[in-house]
Amino acid sequence: MSKKTAKLLLSGLCLLLVVSCSAPEKDKQIYYEKAMEFVKQEKQEAAVLELRSAIQIDAKFAEARYQLGLLYLQGGETKKAFAELVRAGDLNPDNLDANLKVAHFYLLSRKKEEARKRIELILAKDPNYRDALVLLANLELSEGKYEEALTALGRIGAESETSDELLNIRGRILAAQQQWDAAEEVFRRAIAANEDNFVNYETLLLLLQQKKDMLKSKEVLDAIIEKFPDNVKAHLLLAGYYRSIDSKDQVVEELQKVVEIAPDKARFRLQLADFYQRYGKLDYAEKILVQARTDIPDDPDLTGALATLYFEQKKFDEARSMLDELGAGQSGHGGGILLNARFLLKEGKSRDAIVILQKLSNDVPHWPSPQFYLGLAHYSLGEIELAQQAVAGAIQKNGQNSEYHTLLAQIFQEMGAFEEAKAEAVIAVRLSPTDLRAALILSRALISAKQYGEAVAILVDMRKQIPAHSEILGNLILAYFGAGDRQKGEEILTELLRIDPGNTHAVALFLDLRFKNDLPGAEAFVRQQIDKAPADARLHLILGSLLEKQNNGRKALAAYEKAQELGPDMTQPYLAAARIMTKLGQRDEARAKYNDLIAKDPKSVPGHMGIATLLQAEGNSPEAAAQYRKIVDINRNYAPAANNLAWLIASDPNGDLGEALMIAMTAKQSSPDDPNIADTLGWVHYQRHSYMLATSQFELALQSQPDNPTWTYHLALAQNGDNKKEAAIQTLDNLLKKSPAFPDRQKALDLLAELTKG
Repeated sequence: MSKKTAKLLLSGLCLLLVVSCSAPEKDKQIYYEKAMEFVKQEKQEAAVLELRSAIQIDAKFAEARYQLGLLYLQGGETKKAFAELVRAGDLNPDNLDANLKVAHFYLLSRKKEEARKRIELILAKDPNYRDALVLLANLELSEGKYEEALTALGRIGAESETSDELLNIRGRILAAQQQWDAAEEVFRRAIAANEDNFVNYETLLLLLQQKKDMLKSKEVLDAIIEKFPDNVKAHLLLAGYYRSIDSKDQVVEELQKVVEIAPDKARFRLQLADFYQRYGKLDYAEKILVQARTDIPDDPDLTGALATLYFEQKKFDEARSMLDELGAGQSGHGGGILLNARFLLKEGKSRDAIVILQKLSNDVPHWPSPQFYLGLAHYSLGEIELAQQAVAGAIQKNGQNSEYHTLLAQIFQEMGAFEEAKAEAVIAVRLSPTDLRAALILSRALISAKQYGEAVAILVDMRKQIPAHSEILGNLILAYFGAGDRQKGEEILTELLRIDPGNTHAVALFLDLRFKNDLPGAEAFVRQQIDKAPADARLHLILGSLLEKQNNGRKALAAYEKAQELGPDMTQPYLAAARIMTKLGQRDEARAKYNDLIAKDPKSVPGHMGIATLLQAEGNSPEAAAQYRKIVDINRNYAPAANNLAWLIASDPNGDLGEALMIAMTAKQSSPDDPNIADTLGWVHYQRHSYMLATSQFELALQSQPDNPTWTYHLALAQNGDNKKEAAIQTLDNLLKKSPAFPDRQKALDLLAELTKG
């Protein structure tokens, strides 16, 4: 190749390199300029595409990232906006606006150190940058550095005394220092500086509400309404004021004005309907929602709210229809999912409801309702601690719902935490003075805490409002007796028995007072009550119990069957009748009775338990175990079934001892102090040859019933297995001396003989 040719090739290569390097630079600029044209034409989506193309060519194109961030911000895509503005500010520290907007983001997300760094960067480049000084004042205020905040405002100059924005900040600084009068004066100056800025009125109103100056608050609200008659927020603020003084009609009036101003906004219809619901005007709420669905069709929130309202009204078919409609279009709608869980709770499918509610709580962590109903589901299964945790979680998210506090008070009462129950009930009553359930729980908590005088005062007041309420009267009886006023207590008891002849607690108390050791007299009294209320199933159930105590099994059975006839939805008559049938040797009839109960409620734990115990008594261990497994599937924490199942598995030569141990441990967790479960767990350990563990469990069981011969025999077996021969001999010797007859006596004799021979 000649030198001339080589030079030509080299020149061509350099030219290609220059062209290839300059072409991308030119292309990115073309994309950028196109984007700016689209911005002028208000074609934001097209502008975004052009800017992204420019950035794809040059990832460090700071101005393109800045403009893209502004477009995302304008479109409400804050996460994307933040990411682009951070890159723009980092790539070009001289872009003060990009860095200012990033600092705003950091301050809003409470990343105050990051915000301060950006502000300092801006002010290092321009010490008088007004908006950075404004943001610095807000940052210092948020950190309680009031002098520094005022200093930042002072750096702005004379404008800080004339600008409504800056006066507003100054007023907030003074209010934070509780300089109320000075703050009020500055807020009023802000309004005078710009009468058209709604925020100025709002901050003054907030200050006056903090001071609890209702008169001035109303004056400001009137001024707001006059100045901004078509502003939705103005009427919502006035509605809030009327709510604070319990002026319900005027609250409704303002909420209706909001709907008139913004008829296409579903959330305002929902607010009005919710207000009606809170005060028990469900029919009004229904009309609002039905009309809203006509005016704003296909809105899932309105459909969900109406479905929930129908559920509250016990219009379950209509609620289900709305729920189906919602499911067809919005399968992931939170309100629909929650209502579906509530239907499951209503149908007794608490486990299924818990699965849904746990997921919903995780998916929407700030929504308290799923946690409240999760607590209710656990409570229905007797899982008191889990219920307490869930409801407490709901209260953390919304402490202003009286229903939440009422349920937590009830849970605390069942836990025996009477002071905590009282505290929650007091909050519930304060939030909703008409909440009867909360007031009743409060009275019971006071009675449990032996604060009888306070309980009497509350209940007497409730009785004036609702004279013939059985539970109020029942609690009042207990309060009077606790306070030592037996005469008053008996007067109320007589009245309650007149109003409600079959009131179980009242009848039981009367029998204890008048017929404690007189079963025939008690029977005669109950028959008198039956004459007054012959169709009251509760009285026939009580009569059956009295006849059973007098060893009159057949008459008791007749009474239980009458109770079943009169109260077909009650479970107690089925169980009582089946129990008597078993005693009378009518095992097939008893099994049929339990099956009747299961037919009514396939998840009836007592029904399955009854059949299981019959099968176990007959020696049919496989079928008994199958029944116990059904119970554990229904309620894994039902200790009696888990206990019996573990025993059967451990007693089966081919039983899975690992499974038996797991089930026995579950029973132990549910009822840690039950000696029967300690014996079962000991038996499982014994079968697994864990003799030391078995010994400790048998000894624990015997602490409650030291003379139980079967458990004592089990202890001897474990001691022998653990090579503690002398201890086993002593245990057996003591057992056989104290217990002349028990099922395992011959086995105990044989074991003692084996241990002592030779």
